[in-house]
Amino acid sequence: MANKPFFVPKKEVTLFDTFNEELIDEIVGQTVDIYKVSIEDTETNMYGEAVGGGAKTFRKGYRVNCLIQYNEPEVDMKDWGTDVNNSIEMYFHRNSLDGTGFYPEVGDVVDWRDIYFEIDGTVEPQLVAGHQDYRHDVKCTAHRIRLSSINLEQRVR
Repeated sequence: MANKPFFVPKKEVTLFDTFNEELIDEIVGQTVDIYKVSIEDTETNMYGEAVGGGAKTFRKGYRVNCLIQYNEPEVDMKDWGTDVNNSIEMYFHRNSLDGTGFYPEVGDVVDWRDIYFEIDGTVEPQLVAGHQDYRHDVKCTAHRIRLSSINLEQRVR
């Protein structure tokens, strides 16, 4: 059994989590649709890579509440035109994810305001009172992708 922090009772952590869950779900109200790769429906080669130009097939999306930090786009000037690259950071309340059977993973596709991003990193950096048993959030970083590179089954709206 893990040791609990001496000066931070469980009741205080529960209150902290309740405030943050209400803030994310009721007040801020930002949502994203997340699509997980359907391994069964994605055609792969002998190395386990998606064939057909790397097109993966995804399952129906989950709508998830989170906080989003939109990073300013970078414009890359090429000989044949411009290319716009940008990224977002998403912060999910860990307790909200626990009961859903859902956890964001590297490779998942995110639809935010009809812009598609692929998750390229997932960490749990914030611990309440610095204690491992009191994990608070899940932070995901994602970069923008072209819709033509994925095969999505849209979430029912």
